[in-house]
Amino acid sequence: MGRTTRKLIVAALGLALSVNGCTYFAEQPEVYPDKFSPAESDRAWVSKSNEYVIPTQERPPSTIPEPRVSSAGNKYDLPALIDIALSNNPETRQTWEQARAAAAAYGASRAPYYPDVSAQAPGGYEREIFELPGQNAVLRQWQITPMIEFTYTLIDFGRRDAGAAAARAQLAAANFSFNRKLQDVVFATQRSFYAIGAAKAAVQAAEQNVELAKTDDEAVSHRVDLGLATEPQLLLSRQTVAQSQYDLASAHLLVREAQASMAVALGVAANTPLDVPSLESLPIPAGLGGQVDQLIETAVRSRPDLAAQVATLDARRAAVEQAKAQFYPTVGIAGNYGTQNWDYKFDETPNVVANQPQYTALLTINWDLFTGFKRLNDVRQAEADRDAAGAQLKTLEVDAISSVWRAYYEFQTALSRYEYAKALLAASQESYDANLDTYKQGLSTIVELLTADRDLANARYTIVQSRADLLTSSAAVAYAVGAIEQPPRP
Repeated sequence: MGRTTRKLIVAALGLALSVNGCTYFAEQPEVYPDKFSPAESDRAWVSKSNEYVIPTQERPPSTIPEPRVSSAGNKYDLPALIDIALSNNPETRQTWEQARAAAAAYGASRAPYYPDVSAQAPGGYEREIFELPGQNAVLRQWQITPMIEFTYTLIDFGRRDAGAAAARAQLAAANFSFNRKLQDVVFATQRSFYAIGAAKAAVQAAEQNVELAKTDDEAVSHRVDLGLATEPQLLLSRQTVAQSQYDLASAHLLVREAQASMAVALGVAANTPLDVPSLESLPIPAGLGGQVDQLIETAVRSRPDLAAQVATLDARRAAVEQAKAQFYPTVGIAGNYGTQNWDYKFDETPNVVANQPQYTALLTINWDLFTGFKRLNDVRQAEADRDAAGAQLKTLEVDAISSVWRAYYEFQTALSRYEYAKALLAASQESYDANLDTYKQGLSTIVELLTADRDLANARYTIVQSRADLLTSSAAVAYAVGAIEQPPRP
């Protein structure tokens, strides 16, 4: 191979490397960061990989345990659904992990009560030149210096105590927040359970209304055949049939929407099949077992979110004490013990091998005399955070009292509405039966019959909704008070 050929090959390799190098750097974010952001202001960013797609194993499950044998038959009763929700809902897992993190932080806050102990063993070879009169000397040395060191704070004027107190209060806040999240999940499951039951009952009512409208249509058709009714009256009855079928389709949609809400509460995919018993099989609460003032007192005393805010306020108070303690010095002790081992030769002298212990024991005082007003402003910030936490506690207390008050009277109203709805349904049924009978006898008009039909249909929807509202409002009172009870595990 000639010299010219070799030069061409080297040049080609250099060109290829330079091109590849330019291509490499052109793809690096530190060189061209705009290539990693949306290219246009009016075009969506498209990922070039599946890096940000939720892994299959982390997606919500599409199956849930089979319902246990209960009074609900082969359907999921409320305790079973609550148990599934508490096990599957990712929000409970999130707050649980946050509480565990707070517990670890509390453990870490106790570290300053213990001494810090460390070990080190620097070693290696050193060659150093020394300038001597008229010549240079060389030191060649192998050395290793194993050493153990410790420090311990004797007095810190409350720093450790305040830090541990703040971490302990934050742990309590996280634990209470976890308890409230469990109540959130339970209440969401209860509300979805009653919504599904109401939606299914609404479907049944809508199906009955379709049959009712068809019965009216048959009666009108019969009278038309006898020449006792007109074509417009028949069209009016057909319109009622179409409206009832439209309402039936809407009722089926309500069932799907309620099932979607239940899936969110359970932490499962919305296409997970589940069935719940009808509302008619559920007992109706007769009362609340207490007056509104008693319930408010219970809520203020026992609601986990209020207790969490009290703990947060305690943490902010401890932070104030910790910030004030920074103005004072810290007093401690420090020491180390080790050996210095080396093998050295200075210029042409014989090798010297040495092994000598070394140790220190010190009393230390550290005091930052001036930090640019940082400590003063740290105290101001901590005091402001403390006052903000106190104001937040008052806000939550007012909201809690308001929610209990509202839930109490919503329950009382729902209880009255349910009683009225039962009376309305009975009266509407009697009215419809009477109008249908008199219409067949030619003693009432089609308008009167369809009006009675409409009133009976509305009464059926009303009794369904009022029953669901009563059950939901009863659960809402327990949630507002913070007295939701979890079902025992099977």
